[in-house]
Amino acid sequence: MDIQDLRAFLAVAEERHFSRAAQRLHISQPPLSQRIGALERKLGVRLFERGRGGVFLTAAGAALLPQAQVVLQQLARAQELAQRAGRGESGELCIGFAGSMPFSELLPRLLRDFRKAWPDVRLQLRQLSSNEQLRQLQEHGLDLGFIRSTSQADEQALELRVLQREPLYAAVHAGHALAGLGRLGLSRLRDDPFILYSREFGSGLRDQIVALCLEAGFSPRVVQEVHEMPTLISLVSAGIGVGLVAASMQRASVPQVRYLELDDPGASTDIVLAWRRGDASPVLRNFLDLAFERPAPAQAPRRS
Repeated sequence: MDIQDLRAFLAVAEERHFSRAAQRLHISQPPLSQRIGALERKLGVRLFERGRGGVFLTAAGAALLPQAQVVLQQLARAQELAQRAGRGESGELCIGFAGSMPFSELLPRLLRDFRKAWPDVRLQLRQLSSNEQLRQLQEHGLDLGFIRSTSQADEQALELRVLQREPLYAAVHAGHALAGLGRLGLSRLRDDPFILYSREFGSGLRDQIVALCLEAGFSPRVVQEVHEMPTLISLVSAGIGVGLVAASMQRASVPQVRYLELDDPGASTDIVLAWRRGDASPVLRNFLDLAFERPAPAQAPRRS
């Protein structure tokens, strides 16, 4: 038997009439009668009895009917699943993100909108440093990464697109002499101990901050290195030193920390989306369309 045999058998069994079954299959009656006859010869049994009242199932036909229905239902389900996967409506997407990303408006909004649009896609979320995200992207451990700007990505293997640019703010302890200012130039922090991002953080923030300090006329006195922005803010709260963070980190409710806007040109940081070049995954394409076809979200609120 093949699928066409089962479709022909099911049509006749359900319509109980060869002409109506032929119309349902969009064929003429003689080819249908010939197919049913050939099927009966393949099986060595009669499937139908013909009578004045129409067509009736034999015991063999009655035994075949539920099995034929199951097979054709499974086939239709398989076709539907394949088509849904091809449209990116099902499957899985593994997303990495740096520790500061949940504090931005961007990542939570994209995840929320994606889940709403494609509820049957399973999202795997992993908090990883930018360096680790880049490594896992190339090794197919991730499909997509939210990172900070970096010069360490292999741009032959990866696509990098800026999603949002946000200002850098100085995070200082509430007891700092300048904590009451709304904004300042970075040079006013020249004598303060700095908390700086380690090179393992993987973004270009460390080098960018050092360059900003040099442009402001000083080299930062580093007393502590950290991997993530939330850790830096916790150490500022403990009075260890000052540091620079993305404006969105103002949403982190850490006591005894004040955020000061910087006047210095170039004091900003980018949220970058990274993925494998040439990746044709429909699920990934849907996420990228969602990310890049929407207007850019507003920057984090400025401190009044």
